[in-house]
Amino acid sequence: MEIQLVFSSISILFILIAIGFFAFHMGGIKREWIPVLSSIVLNITLPCLILMSMQVPLSAERMSDTIAIFLIEAVIYAVSCLIAVVLPYLLHIPRENCGVHRYMVLFSNLGFMGYPICAALYGAESAFYVTLVNIPFGLLAFSLGVYLIKKGSGTVSFRDIMSPGLTASLVGLCFFLTGVVIPYPISTAFDTLGSVTSPLAMVVIGAMIASMSVSSAFRDSKMYVISAVRLLVIPCTVFFILRPFISDPLLLGVPVLLSAMPVAANTVFMAQEYGGDVEAASKGVFLSTILCLITLPILGYMLL
Repeated sequence: MEIQLVFSSISILFILIAIGFFAFHMGGIKREWIPVLSSIVLNITLPCLILMSMQVPLSAERMSDTIAIFLIEAVIYAVSCLIAVVLPYLLHIPRENCGVHRYMVLFSNLGFMGYPICAALYGAESAFYVTLVNIPFGLLAFSLGVYLIKKGSGTVSFRDIMSPGLTASLVGLCFFLTGVVIPYPISTAFDTLGSVTSPLAMVVIGAMIASMSVSSAFRDSKMYVISAVRLLVIPCTVFFILRPFISDPLLLGVPVLLSAMPVAANTVFMAQEYGGDVEAASKGVFLSTILCLITLPILGYMLL
């Protein structure tokens, strides 16, 4: 695994977070803009990214790999769900904040970091598998994820669940399975909007971190536990469960490596949108991203 590429990918995240951090302190981003920018990411640019990420050809010979990936992801989310249910009780998280902490355990930062890091370990062929892993992620993050976060702050309605993110995931899945191709220029417009998601998300997270005490993220022992579970416990558990049944290193390695990514950046925007603990979400993204500088190279060598 090219360690330099791992560090480069993570460094880009921190540079973007730093831009948002200093922009907030210099007045370039106002506090009242943060909810608006979060909504733009969650309801416009991210759905476009999800939809366009599923625009990949599905050939007959790749159907078996597709089914295998979906079964592997079922195992990964089953393990993650079990841990996510129990962990908040062990950490004595207040009931109203359990949803955000469970979301952090369940969902990793697949999109921005997944493609370059998997390419460093497995080559360009891994891109198709990363795309497949993103499909159940999108479906669950915007259905189960919304339910978990919203449940802590009030009742969950059908309108909450049928968010733009879930709609994009369902439409994208239908297009993926049927081979429908979004025509030009619509595809180009959606692709352009989707490409804004990662940099804008990191900048907004930087602004959110600037609005709180950065040192509090390093003093929060619960975030270290969440990060350890997200970065090591889940991927290692899944690896040892699946290794006796899967001989293809690519088929096993890509999903396991993606499950070892830090807390999903959209945790912050989901918390902002649905009344969750935004500060805890920001801490989780920030701290787990730092710690993955240590854990990802270790996992990479374990998978080789």
